[in-house]
Amino acid sequence: MDVPDGSTANRYSLSQQVRNHILNKVATGELAPGDKVIEARIAEELHVSTIPVREAIRELAAIRVLDYWVHRGARVREVTVSETVEALHVKGVLETLAARLAGEKLRGILDALRQYSMHIQDAARRRDWVEYQDQNQLFHRLIVATAGNQILLSLWDSLAFEVRTRFIMDFLRIVDPTELAREHEKILQAVELSDTAKVAELLSYHANKLVEYLMEQKAADNARDN
Repeated sequence: MDVPDGSTANRYSLSQQVRNHILNKVATGELAPGDKVIEARIAEELHVSTIPVREAIRELAAIRVLDYWVHRGARVREVTVSETVEALHVKGVLETLAARLAGEKLRGILDALRQYSMHIQDAARRRDWVEYQDQNQLFHRLIVATAGNQILLSLWDSLAFEVRTRFIMDFLRIVDPTELAREHEKILQAVELSDTAKVAELLSYHANKLVEYLMEQKAADNARDN
């Protein structure tokens, strides 16, 4: 088996950094739907060549964060409620599978999960929704990563929840955020008891709760339009 040389590994690392940089710009609204992603500008901001920028743009186009046309470049797509609901359905299934694959290994990340949970609850008390979402992403991604299945993790990453936060923020503003944050404590308790089935069930419930809200909002919007 051929081993990638250092330059290949470095390019991959750079393209991931660029990917995250662009995702953050979209998530914060610095790049709005319809805005053009200018390769040279991104490269200048990160002090890299345009090669990893091009690779990152292609990846983001593949997961439908950007629209891309040859010779015309890339623009930010408008993410819809329907797409977010579909992504949440997939998220619930992937995280359920990840919990089952990880099994006893979840106990090995318990301390790290506790730290994320504390940050989530602190952000909820301060009503800092951006920080809440950041820590929530880290909490769930760690569980998925612990499954040790790179394809599963890549699929989870491809859901790009960084750019779906607008709908999730609306949800956080109408529910008791502290109670929502405590749901992570229930997951921690199940991990501590090595109850993998319960962990999987709670992760699925966590995603489906948001799906129900978004479906209700979509129905209400459709009723207003009609």
